[in-house]
Amino acid sequence: MNGPVLILLSFLLGLAAGAAALFAAQSTARARRLAAARETADSILKKAGKDAEALLSTAELEGRVRLTAAEAKLEDEAQRRVSELEEQRVDLDRRDRELKSRLLFTEDRFTQVQNRETAAAAIEQETAARHAEAETLLSRQRGLLEKIAGYSRQDARKELRKEIEMDARRDASATLLRIHEETRERAAEDARWITAQAIQRVPLSQYAETTVTVVKLPSDEMKGRIIGREGRNIRSLEMSCGIDLIIDDTPEAIIVSSFDPARRMVAKLAIEKLVEDGRIHPARIEDVVAKIKEDFDRTLQERGEAVAFEMGLTDLNPKLVKMAGRLDYLTHHGQSMLEHCREVAHIASNMAALLSVRAEVVRRAALLHKIGFADDTGRDRSPLLLSADVAQRLGEPEAVVHCIQALYGMVAPRTIEAVLLQAAEIAAASRLGARKEMLEEFLQRMRKLEEIALAFPGVKEAYAVRAGKELRVIVATEQITDKETIWLSKDIAGRIEKEVSYPGHLRVSVIRETRSVDFAM
Repeated sequence: MNGPVLILLSFLLGLAAGAAALFAAQSTARARRLAAARETADSILKKAGKDAEALLSTAELEGRVRLTAAEAKLEDEAQRRVSELEEQRVDLDRRDRELKSRLLFTEDRFTQVQNRETAAAAIEQETAARHAEAETLLSRQRGLLEKIAGYSRQDARKELRKEIEMDARRDASATLLRIHEETRERAAEDARWITAQAIQRVPLSQYAETTVTVVKLPSDEMKGRIIGREGRNIRSLEMSCGIDLIIDDTPEAIIVSSFDPARRMVAKLAIEKLVEDGRIHPARIEDVVAKIKEDFDRTLQERGEAVAFEMGLTDLNPKLVKMAGRLDYLTHHGQSMLEHCREVAHIASNMAALLSVRAEVVRRAALLHKIGFADDTGRDRSPLLLSADVAQRLGEPEAVVHCIQALYGMVAPRTIEAVLLQAAEIAAASRLGARKEMLEEFLQRMRKLEEIALAFPGVKEAYAVRAGKELRVIVATEQITDKETIWLSKDIAGRIEKEVSYPGHLRVSVIRETRSVDFAM
């Protein structure tokens, strides 16, 4: 039993010795590793210390550089501020000196003004005293002069005013005479120039036929009755009809002058009616002219109906028929507008028949293509462009309206009828003797003169007479006063000078009269 125990004890002792040896070996290795780690740590710490010292040196150097730069910048800024403050101080000193000098100057001037005011007050008092003394002396002298001359102050003023008026009238008469002489000389020169131009450009026979109408009289004694006492009858006729009556040495005849054939016809019929009746005075003249105008409207209607029947157009609007009749008394390049429209209608109708298109459309359009000249509602538009609107307003078909619009370039032609109307218009206007350009321009100028006058407020009627040498304007008495007529004539004349070209001189006569008529039973 002792043997196993000893073996066990020996084993245990060996095991303990091995464990102690193993522990000692491990402790030695751990100590070596710890020592190596400490050496490594020490080397790292030394290196970190050296790096830190290097960084610290660099930072210190950079900080010193920046500090030096900041100090230099602050020094420069301080120097600049000191310079600015010094300049401001110098400027303030200069201004203070100027202000003090100005204050001294102001005080001196104030003292001078006070002295002058004192002197002026004294002078004013002295002047007032002398003025009162002079007034007293003047009153005494005036009394003595009135006593010596035998005239009072009012009588002397009347005599002086009368002398001044006489001198002014003499001067004015001399001036007016000189102006009349100069005007007469200029008028003679203008008349010679106008006559030469008229002879050169316009045949006188055609001019007379289209601007005057001759009225036959039973005897030369009737001329005196037509003129009337102090010219009352002839003035009434001219103002009622808007024409100019020319009574010369022509035996048993007088001449009615106007650019509007309708007015000449009304005047001719009225004169013939008055001559036949025998009663010629202003009231009777106005009644007869009014009656003739009513009858003349029926004549226009009958004339339009005759032309419409000739063209085969029996369904025209009655207003269009009357307008067509009025075209007979208006001219187109020296030709009656109605005759021109008839001529265009015949040409267009024949061309339409040859081409087998709607002849009635071109006939209607041709007859109405100048109907705008007979419409008085569109004075602010061209009568040519107004024709299409009038036809459309009074119920004409769209095809007819389109033909008229295409004729004057308002729209492009879309139908054969529109093209045929254009061709017929060119053919009618291009024939020999169809155009009288000077006469057409003359008539347009006459109408323009009347339109300008009628555009002014208060104007009732306006007539261009004496071949465009005079514009007679009749105003409403309740709207225009006598003084306003002077300015109205000047305004109308000024506008005519700007808008109308005319040879020579044009007289604008503004007429304002109040007439009262009563009857004794």
